[in-house]
Amino acid sequence: MEKSHLFFYLHLLIGYLWRRVEMIVTVKKLKRSVLSSTVISIAIVAITGCQDRPFTAGKGLLNKITEDDSSLICPKYAKGFRWEEKDQSYSLILTDPWKPGRVFARYRLIAGDVDKGKREGTQDIGIPVSSVAASSTTHAAFLSAIGAGDRLTGCNNPEKLYDSVLYNRFVRGDLVRMGRDLEYNLEYLVAKKPDVVLQSGLEGQFNPDSRLTDIGIPVLYILEWMEPTPLGRAEWIRVFGMLAGKRSEADSLFNAIEGDYLALADLGHSTVSKPKVLAGTDFKGTWYMPGGRNYQARFFEDAGMDYIYRQTDQAASLALSFETVVNDLRDAPVWVGTTTDSVSRLISMDGRYSVFWALRSGRVYSITNRVNHSGGNDYWESGVVRPDKILADLLYIAHPELLPGHIWNYYKPMIAD
Repeated sequence: MEKSHLFFYLHLLIGYLWRRVEMIVTVKKLKRSVLSSTVISIAIVAITGCQDRPFTAGKGLLNKITEDDSSLICPKYAKGFRWEEKDQSYSLILTDPWKPGRVFARYRLIAGDVDKGKREGTQDIGIPVSSVAASSTTHAAFLSAIGAGDRLTGCNNPEKLYDSVLYNRFVRGDLVRMGRDLEYNLEYLVAKKPDVVLQSGLEGQFNPDSRLTDIGIPVLYILEWMEPTPLGRAEWIRVFGMLAGKRSEADSLFNAIEGDYLALADLGHSTVSKPKVLAGTDFKGTWYMPGGRNYQARFFEDAGMDYIYRQTDQAASLALSFETVVNDLRDAPVWVGTTTDSVSRLISMDGRYSVFWALRSGRVYSITNRVNHSGGNDYWESGVVRPDKILADLLYIAHPELLPGHIWNYYKPMIAD
């Protein structure tokens, strides 16, 4: 084995062992202090809910996390959901990412047959679900990752599914078109009556269609795309695991993803030289860059890159002029996230791109390594579930010496034609 390979695997092992030691020490400290801090813990939980509460990886989703009397069970990274245990059932509580602290939806997840009629303030979902309609191919990727892809009976834009098994189900007619983009076909849903409809929510639009809920079809909002960190987005797999009755599969997969991601991030953080990175492309006169609190900015940081807009206090994209980007990043040695795979096509889109040093030096990388004939891009499908694989690509782009022999996952070098 080459020394570079040996270094990487030793780093993974040391990182894992160190996190285990930290966890054991933390648990011992908690046990010693629990009696003296019980009253304080109860007060803090009552006021803040799930803010900044620790999650012990590998202990299972529904185990208690701290030794207090709260019924709240919180994920480690995700901010958009939490669980509440009550009367031997579990409620999924969704919070509004645009209005921190505001709960906008509650769902009771109940094993077996339930009356899923309309209820004030909550919806009941019988689990495990056997049929799911989804408004996004990302939802399909979460189901597929835990071995529940066969539960997907309807999907928006199914021709863009990259997953070959799911795409073939669409071709055979086992998985039908639910609609396009964020709009769905009401007649189809009423006729098929799936156990749950998964809906991507937009700001302020959290009112499920009463024509569905009145006939017992719950609408569950999935807001993984608003999470500020890559692991927060991936952690929504726990929600899918509960829905599909595959909690252990979801927990195990997420714990593995987390471990791999953190080990790679340790490598990125340890680098001394951090290349400046340029991201995306101009769109109709505006260059959209990730805000400093956007999950993409976290990717760059964890990959050992210098992202100059990381200090901006914004989760949404920054709308910049072409001139601003040229002034700030003309000399950036690395350019990532283009959606075309050749230099000639990029230049044909806008000849001004040639001023960037990254293009002239041949270090431009597109997110087109996994695209199907209909334009479905797996970066936006399974890439959300596997941030560790995206980070591996970015780390290799910034510091190829750390991952010798790396095989591209979602990124790839642009063709110099």
